[in-house]
Amino acid sequence: MNLRPATAADIPAIRAIAQLPQHALLITDEDETALVGYLVNPHARLFMVEIGLDQAAGFALFCALNNRAGSIELRRLALRETDTGRGRAFVQMLTDTAFEHFGAARVWLDTGIDNLRAQKIYESLGYLREGCLRQSGYIAALQKPVDELIYGLLRSEWAARRG
Repeated sequence: MNLRPATAADIPAIRAIAQLPQHALLITDEDETALVGYLVNPHARLFMVEIGLDQAAGFALFCALNNRAGSIELRRLALRETDTGRGRAFVQMLTDTAFEHFGAARVWLDTGIDNLRAQKIYESLGYLREGCLRQSGYIAALQKPVDELIYGLLRSEWAARRG
């Protein structure tokens, strides 16, 4: 599994992954304008995930790269194929990238309160549940706001787990 910087040519693949039925209740499908905005934003990095010959197996977005406290947000992460056992390795790779490549002091992310699979992965990697933002997310498929859980991991916690 590898990460590579996304390009404008990857936008259709990102949207296709976000629109898959298994992601409909979990991932916001942002339009092309929003995705291009991430590509040109100096404080964000959009990546594609490659697995074997599949150069568009998933995607991930790092935001707030200019945060003075070094708190980087990991947003919009998804693999095309779910239930393959790769989710934990995927999130670990993204976490390592945030700390090693971007020099994060803290990495945080959110997930819907009903996304138990994501919660299990985050907690297994040492992320701590830091709170709940009530009705702060919106799921288009449900046409309603949803609660989001915030998870965070400090550099010291990440380093301690690495031995």
